[in-house]
Amino acid sequence: MKKILVIVIALFTAIITLAYMYFSGLNTQRENNDSSLYAATVNSGVIFSFQNDKSIFDILKGQNILQEVIGERNYSQLQSIKDYILSAPDLNRIIGKQNIYISLIPGKDKQIDLLYSTQINSEASKNQLINALASAKLQLDSSQKITTITLPDSAVFYLAIKGNLLLLSSAIKPVSNVLSASINDNNKFVQYIKSTSRLTKNSLAEIYINFKDLPLLLKATMPGKLNGELSVLDNRNTFASLIYNFSKEKVLLTGSTQDNELNDYYQLFSTSNAQKTTATNILPENTANYTVFAIENYATWKKNLDAWFTEKKELNATSNILKNITLNYHIDPNQIFPKYFKDQLITFQLNTAEKIGAINLSNGEKVEQLLLDLSSDYGDGIKIFKESDLLYSYFGEPFKKFKRPYYIIIDNYMIFANNVSTLQSFLNSYKNNRLLINKESYVSSVNQLPNTSNITFFIDLDNSSEIFLKNIYLPYYKHITTEKGLRNYQSFTYQLSGDNGKFQTNVLMNRKQQPLNQDSLKLENDSL
Repeated sequence: MKKILVIVIALFTAIITLAYMYFSGLNTQRENNDSSLYAATVNSGVIFSFQNDKSIFDILKGQNILQEVIGERNYSQLQSIKDYILSAPDLNRIIGKQNIYISLIPGKDKQIDLLYSTQINSEASKNQLINALASAKLQLDSSQKITTITLPDSAVFYLAIKGNLLLLSSAIKPVSNVLSASINDNNKFVQYIKSTSRLTKNSLAEIYINFKDLPLLLKATMPGKLNGELSVLDNRNTFASLIYNFSKEKVLLTGSTQDNELNDYYQLFSTSNAQKTTATNILPENTANYTVFAIENYATWKKNLDAWFTEKKELNATSNILKNITLNYHIDPNQIFPKYFKDQLITFQLNTAEKIGAINLSNGEKVEQLLLDLSSDYGDGIKIFKESDLLYSYFGEPFKKFKRPYYIIIDNYMIFANNVSTLQSFLNSYKNNRLLINKESYVSSVNQLPNTSNITFFIDLDNSSEIFLKNIYLPYYKHITTEKGLRNYQSFTYQLSGDNGKFQTNVLMNRKQQPLNQDSLKLENDSL
């Protein structure tokens, strides 16, 4: 009996030991596989990722687009790393076809630093890596914990190796920050990237965005807080995973955006079917930016909006606004907007920084009649609401700052602004057909993407030039307006279409159409 008991205990001990070794191995393997990804997310809201593959570098090198978007300084860094470090035969063998992550990190003196993180193969060691760098005739100073590398073109980088993790940056702080950080299994951004990445399957490169950390990055480019049109980016618990699509004519990213806050305003659109966008047809030709929202079914959507108000503890306030209107004017406001609103609301900003809002209506004349007692007449068809926050009570966040606006109803659109002069400026453009939709460059941009969506953010780079000048630091303004920067780009579009609680996403930076060279149109006699 004792012998049997001893055997059972021995077997049980062996099972526990094997299980411990197995799961320890899994944990080590996880750290080996994910260490560079965890490192990439430390203090970074934007991460660019690709495989260490010569063909990919050749493709990226052959595109002026990459240099124009990331800027000469950052492109020069990437070129130096590729030419002097990753091209070294011994080093390339040590890294293999690992994923390389480039993290954008806010630095000192209004700079954005780049942190490169990847992994060395499990059989390689730190000494082998250092020897490989030395054999590539790079100047190394390994006297400190972080190694200083001086390249033949005099560029200086800082290198650190921790286990199989390799870190490289032109600034020392991003490297030291990662070394002092600990791997957190609850890092939701890492888990999101792992669940959505298709890097090793069918994509050239990918971009991951953590909107929660994005404000810190943007504040390196501009003074003050994220206000105005950029306030939408402040305190957003949202992730995006986007695939880079190869093109020499545009920057096109496709993928998904996930809002992690169930009570976020944009979540009201995440389960709806995408709708055709038409409200943009009324925009003046000097529109700098716009945000358009498409609602599939207002009655259903309004129930979700009330739940959103409840979460914000504002439902009583908005309900009281409507009750007081009924009490004071003997009008049921629920027989106006819920009944005659069609399907789209839009906010936009002119190149003068003036802000305007609009909704489309199924019967503008009827709405105008129903609002007579609720409005004061200004003249020339322009009126002003007598009560505040009426539009906010029916449509929420986009109209929060239009508390008691001036408005006009024309061609089944209600257009409103906080200043009469802003509305008059709009009417002048609209009545004279000076519209954005008539600009060939704009049509070319919007035709690159589907004409259906739930939410679309659009920036016309030329019309936004004066706004950029007043709101961002000079080096970044120069990058937007110079020939080697974004001067040749027409627009930026971020398009969201509801998809069962998240959003299918398209991001487009479209080039300006170049005028045709007349000499190129001449036909030789035998050209047919």
